[in-house]
Amino acid sequence: MTALLQHPGYEEERLQRVAEQLPCREVQAGLLLSLMGQPQQYSYPSIFIYGHRASGKSHVMHVLLKELELPHATVSCVECVSVALLFEQVLLSFFGCDAASLLPHSPSLSDFVRIYKQQCSQSPAKQTRYIVMEKAELLRDTDANLLPALLRLQELVEDNITVILLSEIAWDKFRPNTGCFEPLLLHFPDYSKGELQQILSQDRHPSYSAELYSSYINILLGVFYSVCRDLRELHHLSSVGAGAANGEKEQGPLRE
Repeated sequence: MTALLQHPGYEEERLQRVAEQLPCREVQAGLLLSLMGQPQQYSYPSIFIYGHRASGKSHVMHVLLKELELPHATVSCVECVSVALLFEQVLLSFFGCDAASLLPHSPSLSDFVRIYKQQCSQSPAKQTRYIVMEKAELLRDTDANLLPALLRLQELVEDNITVILLSEIAWDKFRPNTGCFEPLLLHFPDYSKGELQQILSQDRHPSYSAELYSSYINILLGVFYSVCRDLRELHHLSSVGAGAANGEKEQGPLRE
């Protein structure tokens, strides 16, 4: 049974749709909503979400922003190989092409803040805007002033905006040596064996009964769980194995 998310700022029906898409991550989604607060009120300037690869960070964030229809810009620190691309992506997401085109060829942080404030005066935020930085640990390799600025961007641009950093490393290893504004922290633990069983069992092929497929997943986890707890890799393994078995089943040898 899906756990029910509750938050006074959002319709119950929307929250139910969110919960249905986040099996075994309802607790983390609820905590994140609590940190984000009411959509029309100023949110905390920055939130740092950390956990191992495939622990659900990006998925939870994407589902919340999409289903609750929250204004946001998602920036991949892998794809944005320069600060200019980062600034362009944010302005494009919130204010459109014309705003992004105002950036000079090699924009500084001051250029970005100035243009953002100009656009914000014309299109003030009706609710919190969110900038989601995926693979945020890569920010440590950029300009030393960028990360501290992002953590207090709300103050710099004078807008109701929250920067959410998604990282595979803990804040203690992420924090700049020069000091900075401290974000709120939220940890995503690895999925337990039981949680992986529940999630993977939902993706069964229609040619298998729920009982048979659940038994198959249980065997797969018995073999691989001690060496691999990455949901994406386990999902791939289960799909490949089930596909191969289904091919044999269609030929006749396999029986439930």
